[in-house]
Amino acid sequence: MRTMKYKILILLTIFGLLTSCNGDWLDVNKNPNQPDVPYINLLLPGIEYDISDYLSTGYMNMGYITGVYVHQISTRESIDQYGIAADDAETYWDYFYSRPLTDLDLLIEVGTENDYMQYVGIAKILKAYTYSQMVDVWGDIPYFEVNNPDIISPLFDSDEVIYGEIFAMIDEGIANLNDATSVNEYAPGDDDLIYGGDISLWVKAANTLKLKLYNQVRNTSMFSSAAVTTLLAGNLIESGEDFMMYFGTTSNPENRNPGFVDEYSGSQISTYISPWFYELLNGENADIYNTIVDPRIPYYFCNQYRATSENPTEYENGDFITLYFGSEGTNRDHAGRSTFTMIGYYPVGGRYDDGSAVGTLGAEHGTGNAPMRFITYADRLFIEAELASQEAIGDARTSFEDGVTASFDLINQIVGVIGGAPAIADGGYIASIMAAYDAGTAEEQYEMIMTQKWIQSWGASVDSYTDYRRTGYPVMFDANSNGGFQSDGGDGSGPVPTQCTRGYPLSFPWPNSEIDLNANAPVQKVITTANLFWDI
Repeated sequence: MRTMKYKILILLTIFGLLTSCNGDWLDVNKNPNQPDVPYINLLLPGIEYDISDYLSTGYMNMGYITGVYVHQISTRESIDQYGIAADDAETYWDYFYSRPLTDLDLLIEVGTENDYMQYVGIAKILKAYTYSQMVDVWGDIPYFEVNNPDIISPLFDSDEVIYGEIFAMIDEGIANLNDATSVNEYAPGDDDLIYGGDISLWVKAANTLKLKLYNQVRNTSMFSSAAVTTLLAGNLIESGEDFMMYFGTTSNPENRNPGFVDEYSGSQISTYISPWFYELLNGENADIYNTIVDPRIPYYFCNQYRATSENPTEYENGDFITLYFGSEGTNRDHAGRSTFTMIGYYPVGGRYDDGSAVGTLGAEHGTGNAPMRFITYADRLFIEAELASQEAIGDARTSFEDGVTASFDLINQIVGVIGGAPAIADGGYIASIMAAYDAGTAEEQYEMIMTQKWIQSWGASVDSYTDYRRTGYPVMFDANSNGGFQSDGGDGSGPVPTQCTRGYPLSFPWPNSEIDLNANAPVQKVITTANLFWDI
């Protein structure tokens, strides 16, 4: 499988680096028949890479599927028209359980046995984060009986109960990181692809993850304003300390962003930019940010300039070309490898759109080392803005403006690391956004907070899928009513309304393989009614 190949190659690469640079590997006093130490050093990078891969916007990854359902991506795949099937996310269900979660349990076991508690703390934070993402997508999942060799058919545990365990696991992880009694003879360093072994940043990431999860359970009894107030006064990620992992630039071994590999290195593309997303950024949405053009557009998308298109197109807006969500038009399935606008610089390390004609975009037009973003500093500020707006904890306006500013700063941070694009300037955009915010009602201001959070999430969309289900924002077009999505009506005459017959998926279906083979699996859910506990 592709992902296993990535894991093996990156582990071999890091193994070579560690063996050439760490003299402790040649210590004759170490038992060569007890390879716990080198194994723990090799285990962590593979875990971090796998989590980043599976959540990315690579083809049919979790970020791709959720990107369709928050209308950042259009697609021709089965998930179009809200048509997710039980097998669509089966691969990633299997991958999460068999790879990073299994490896994390092993890392915790080996680290605990050898008293390398910094590794244990990192592993628990990553495990908490991974389970939170899985619960947010599937709801009830196996948790307590996972990786127990005596249990063939693990029980499915309540999403709410698992959330309680996640909060406890984060606290345990922080305590492990701060354990002054641990020997930590081997401490994480370059094998930590996220923070390079900086324990203080892992503590900040853990605290910020707790803040994020408290915000997500804001409408439930699990919410604690006292805990949130304590976190806000404490140790959270700051600018330049984003919880994320940069991919690499090499194809042998392959370690580039999966979204870049799938779109820039292949003979076809599958990520079509949603017209709804583009029009909102281009100031064409009559209901929000009308006439305010977002300077992030050339970092987000890259047009493929051409004298003539390969085939008749379905949606054109200047040089921007894509498909409608749920299209049934005659131009839906035409080839367009050299025509369609492609996912760009910011999400995957593709090409920055400088307006020049380059022809068909390929691997030579980017680096592929843009990061997978778990929780950014901008995310933290938008979370704080929501808490202030809805719970009167903090200053919503200040956090909102700082969040928009931080989303621009992150682009410049990425430019500084991977190159290939100029620094971004807001050109008065933030001032225009704040003027609209100041003129809005309290509910309109809340919508603007969530909309800006959604805009900066491009390429890392699982949390946006969660935000949309629990808040209703940002406002998406109604694909279940006439005018919700469009096609050309079958005659090429131009767009006319059609109608989607499926409801919005409130959670993902469980894989058929799990339902069929796990004797303790529940009956398959109805995804249009099976909401999560925080979806009040």
